[in-house]
Amino acid sequence: MDLFPLIWDFRTSVRLVALSFSALAWAWVGWNLAPILWRGWQNSTNGYVDWMMVEFDRMFIEVPRWTCTASIAVSVTLFGALGFLLTSGIPWSPGYHVIRALVVGLLAVGPFGMPTGFNLPRFVVAQMWEKRILDFEDQMLDALAFMSNGLKSGLSLLQSMDMVREELPNPISQEFALTLNEQRLGVPLEDALLNLEKRIGTEDIQIVVTSINILRQSGGNLAETFDTVANTIRERKKVEGKVRSLTAQGVAQGVIIVCMPFVLAFALWTMDPVLISRLWTTALGWALIFLMLTLQVIGGTMIRRIVKVQV
Repeated sequence: MDLFPLIWDFRTSVRLVALSFSALAWAWVGWNLAPILWRGWQNSTNGYVDWMMVEFDRMFIEVPRWTCTASIAVSVTLFGALGFLLTSGIPWSPGYHVIRALVVGLLAVGPFGMPTGFNLPRFVVAQMWEKRILDFEDQMLDALAFMSNGLKSGLSLLQSMDMVREELPNPISQEFALTLNEQRLGVPLEDALLNLEKRIGTEDIQIVVTSINILRQSGGNLAETFDTVANTIRERKKVEGKVRSLTAQGVAQGVIIVCMPFVLAFALWTMDPVLISRLWTTALGWALIFLMLTLQVIGGTMIRRIVKVQV
């Protein structure tokens, strides 16, 4: 009788039992550690999530708190996995684990304001708010024209603002609706307008609010003031357009300089992938990549400061 199949089956059974106990042990550890890790994660991101909730509330977007927390966790996990994948081709060396941990940490944490990992949700929310402000500023000229025409036709200031709320789209409709609701709930109109100024925080709305509050106290022609403010904003936008056109060459040069190393690397990879692969398969190559990215950030920041002109 051949005992080998019996011995093999016995060893397989032992291994399966050991593997099952190991899986159960890890599941028990994960079950007990998950609440602790989740509480620690929540405590470390409370301020971050609170900021996101406030920003979404300012944009009249309803987002559950757990969604903000999950977005941070998913972003950190995905960029950490991306760093782990990018460094998988590094050959073994004394600094192997250090290099991999450094790249994974940089992508997962996103230091120096990098829009990766932990900072990606912050960057996305900030871009959403900036777009909302730009849309609001573009609608201000129409709103001032509506209010000026309404005042000339005999409407009150509140009725003119309500007409802006009804006729114009978001975001200016939402902001004016909130201001009017505050006034109806007993907040003085001056304070409601100051709250609007604090929410938006642009120079245009500051000029409008200051003009309205001063003229309501001292008396004056609001319709004419709205026309003057609209003309001022229109002329300033023309100057901003001219500045953008004059600095467009510098912006284009900055974009070309930033993109050139990546385009050149792709061209070299197309022509000779073995040669260019040394950049991410050797420690020296990773050091050069890190140096290149550092110089790219410094150069891009300097160019951005040079071409960014405050009007």
